[in-house]
Amino acid sequence: MRRLTDDEAEDWDPAFTQDGKKLVWSSNRSGNFEIWIAESDGSGARGARQLTQQRQDAENPTMTPDGSWVVFNQGTGPDVGIWKMHLDGTGAQKLVSGNTVLPEVSPDGQFVAYRTNLRTDLTAVRVSRLSDGSPAPFETHLQVNSGFSANSVGRTRWMPDGRGLVFVGQDEKGNYGLYAQDFVPGQDTSKTRRRLIGFEPGASTKSFGIAPDGSRITVAAWEQVFSLMMADRVPGVAPPQRKGQ
Repeated sequence: MRRLTDDEAEDWDPAFTQDGKKLVWSSNRSGNFEIWIAESDGSGARGARQLTQQRQDAENPTMTPDGSWVVFNQGTGPDVGIWKMHLDGTGAQKLVSGNTVLPEVSPDGQFVAYRTNLRTDLTAVRVSRLSDGSPAPFETHLQVNSGFSANSVGRTRWMPDGRGLVFVGQDEKGNYGLYAQDFVPGQDTSKTRRRLIGFEPGASTKSFGIAPDGSRITVAAWEQVFSLMMADRVPGVAPPQRKGQ
């Protein structure tokens, strides 16, 4: 394990280019969150180059399989939605308008899946075409109950063959886990939605990855423990003084 970037600003949300030689990520080192690029081995991190000029909130970069486009989300400002641009930062185009987040490009590079919030208690996973942003169509609604992992609901990954989507959701008890649903452009596949893994009380699914051959899923869960503790004789902490003392 080694550090790839070393900047006083926030660097997060990284993704590899298709050839693995470069890394794209979101950073606020220029004042606002923008998409940046550098060599993936960290050798050129000090010479990192800013790709976007959104001046708002460009995050969640992901690459098309052919390396032609960087797809990202803009979360604030007048141009919120899903965008795409070339690897050199040119040709920026808005694909989807609205309150979106977490775009994920399909294995064949034809579609982008993303989460959009419908209400505070309801979100949806939708799919649009990468060519022009038109609906695929695909939509599945997910109830959002209160909890520390509520922002994870709707985080989506494509199955390696592009024929299905896996996403974080909550069951009727509010437990977090992974659902899967078939993807067939132009068809309603809501009846194929099924539980995969997780939904354990006290272990909320936050994020996950799918092996390239589709044989394994790695899940990161947030284990929550709530308790009260008593600490005696803490240095620097003294009881309040009573009047007259």
